[in-house]
Order: sequence, then C-alpha cells, then structure tokens
Amino acid sequence: MERVKEDRPITIKDDKGNLNRCIADVVSLFITVTDKLCREIRAMDEIQPHLWELMETMHCMSHLPPDFEGHQTVSQWLQTLSDMSASDELDDSQVRQLLFDLESAYKPSTASCTLEPQPDPWGMWGAS
Repeated sequence: MERVKEDRPITIKDDKGNLNRCIADVVSLFITVTDKLCREIRAMDEIQPHLWELMETMHCMSHLPPDFEGHQTVSQWLQTLSDMSASDELDDSQVRQLLFDLESAYKPSTASCTLEPQPDPWGMWGAS
C-alpha cells in the first residue's frame, strides 16, 4: 500500500526498508567487475551486464546524492562499452583506467553507508 500512496510503481526498485541489501549489492558488483578485470576478462559482453547492474543499483540507493560522481563514472564506461562489439575487449590502458575509476567511485559510495541493525529473533546477540 505504501507504494500506491507514494505513487511508486512496483517495477521501480528502491532501498526503502532494504538499505542493507542495496549496500551489499553495490559492494558485490564493484567486487565482481574488479575481479573480472583482474582475471583478464575484458570482453564487452562479459563486463557490461555487471556494470549496468551496478549503475541501476546505485540509482536505487536513496541516500546517494543525485549528482554522485560514481553515477557519472559508471555511465561514461557504459557508453564506452556500448560503442564496442560484444567480442571487443578493453585494452591494457582501458582496464587500468576502469580499475582506477571503479576504486574512486567505490570509496565514496560506501563511505556514507552504515548497515542498519537487524533484529535478533533468537536473542543470541543482545546484552544479557
């Protein structure tokens, strides 16, 4: 009902009530793309889907400002990749720059993230 009251269609993802999941997804996607590049997986069709998902997930995080530099960085790389054929590969210089750009975008995107405490249904972690 909350989505209807706020005029948010069910198809639009956001982090309302699920910030921890969004943070985990962003971290996971940064690691996935970086890991692929470090393992010399450079083909456009191997990198672009993960970079696209990273962009989408960052857009869903309401606590990131709309002008967050990481959005611009990832968007520019998505444009670069979209100009390539599926089998085209990033060269050494592009890989090095993409790794640098991802690291630069990762730090600010996670610096303001703090995981929300989760309920402990079994009372195992609470104070005694």
